[in-house]
Amino acid sequence: MRIKHNISSLNSLRHAGNTMDRVKDSLQKLSSGLSINSGADSPANLIASERMRGRIIGLQQAHENASLSVSIVQTAEGALNEISSILLRLKQLTVHAANEATNDKQMLAADQQEIEHLLSSLDRIAKNTVWGTKNLLDGSMGVNGTTVGENLRFISAEAYTNMSPEDGFEIDITQVATRAEKKGTIPINVENMGEGLVLFLNEGGKNATIDTRFGDFKVEIEKIRKNAIENPQRFPPEDMSRDIRTIVVNRLQSAIDEAGLALHAFMDPNGLLTVRHNDFGDKAIFSVTSSIAGIGSEEANVASFSKAGKNVEGTIAGQIAMGDGQFLTAIDGTKASGVTVAYEREIGLKEVPVLDQRGVQVGTEFIEESNEEVVGGGPEGYVHVAQFSNEFQLGPNAGQSERLSLKNVKANMLGQGIENNSGFQSLTDIDVTTSQGAQDSNKVVDAAIDQISTLRADLGAFQKNALESNLNSLRIAEENLTSAESTIRDADVAQQMSQLTGDQIMLSANTAMIAQANQVPRTVLGLIENSSF
Repeated sequence: MRIKHNISSLNSLRHAGNTMDRVKDSLQKLSSGLSINSGADSPANLIASERMRGRIIGLQQAHENASLSVSIVQTAEGALNEISSILLRLKQLTVHAANEATNDKQMLAADQQEIEHLLSSLDRIAKNTVWGTKNLLDGSMGVNGTTVGENLRFISAEAYTNMSPEDGFEIDITQVATRAEKKGTIPINVENMGEGLVLFLNEGGKNATIDTRFGDFKVEIEKIRKNAIENPQRFPPEDMSRDIRTIVVNRLQSAIDEAGLALHAFMDPNGLLTVRHNDFGDKAIFSVTSSIAGIGSEEANVASFSKAGKNVEGTIAGQIAMGDGQFLTAIDGTKASGVTVAYEREIGLKEVPVLDQRGVQVGTEFIEESNEEVVGGGPEGYVHVAQFSNEFQLGPNAGQSERLSLKNVKANMLGQGIENNSGFQSLTDIDVTTSQGAQDSNKVVDAAIDQISTLRADLGAFQKNALESNLNSLRIAEENLTSAESTIRDADVAQQMSQLTGDQIMLSANTAMIAQANQVPRTVLGLIENSSF
């Protein structure tokens, strides 16, 4: 029996210490509500939990970001809605002004004055639409561009397009865009119009027909022919043939316009009937049938299809670009990816002398320019791109963002590139004080309406698909991730209470056993005390 080392007491004390540690651990978990309060609790689970916490915080902020982004888009949409209303009023005024039969100068001047006020209001909306300190519709949150070079025009660039170098992206055109065309091989004249002429055009499922064999059309042409045949000195056949051609072209164009065909007819300088499609590129096609071989179709009463048009071809920044009509777009993956420009030069006619066998000029004729004559000799110009599109952070991680470009919608940026006889370059230029001006203004306004409608549709798609749908997915992801993090980190209160109760009972037992173990040396001490007597 030993008294120097109380092994039983030490053993009981060790067990009591372990139980006390478990009690403290349970109390900490119950008071914090967490099963992991330090790295010692579970190193691996702590790492997983902290990563999840970082992602949850990111999801919460991404949700807030998306909510703020929706408000930006809604602000821009509200302003564009007002601009749409202005454009619709401009459309109404141009249609009113085009009614030449009922309008006088004072009425047209009043229409023009209202147009000027409306354009001023449009520019004011574009300038003053802001969110916080950011202007939304003046181009300062979008991508803008300009071109240097004749016949070039900047059309658009995407939000992901790179900013151009100081000298711009070089543009080199190798093929000029052309339109589908059908040209006769013999001119209309006094002789071949004796039996009359029937012309039939088909385009886009629509038909246009003229027939010189009946009605006032026949009377008018027969009168001209009779004068030329009976009195050629007073009515030269060449001049009379020119008059007949003018009548035929005018009647044919009226029939085309009435039927809604996307064609226009004219006589070339050599007196050949030419029908041409309004659209550039290789997608358009039409047919011409004439009752006289060579005037429209190669064979009488057999349809001849038009010569196909060509898309513009060339390079932007030294890399092949995609042509569509007169529009040339840098393809994805290239330096200027997303840039679209228009090359508006057309292949025309040139006048060349006609020489006799001795080399003496006896007249002139018109022949078509070659493509090489138009675009040969180096690049046509450059396009400069200024990129101010803004990133919208839509997710919790780097790279989970999307760019949005808000275009400049001032009047001078709308309705550009519309072919018209009044020389209007944009919505700013429209003038309805003349009949032709009213008609051309109508075209420009229609183009501006299409531009604003397209921009509103793009914004709506961005809001619905990139922002609002993202809001819902962010909430779902946050909920699922929080649930997973809770499983790892949160304490199971019932389990901890059961464990705490058991440990508290064990601690009481350990304390009692320590007291019992401490009584053992007293027994030995009693032996010593008894032996001294």
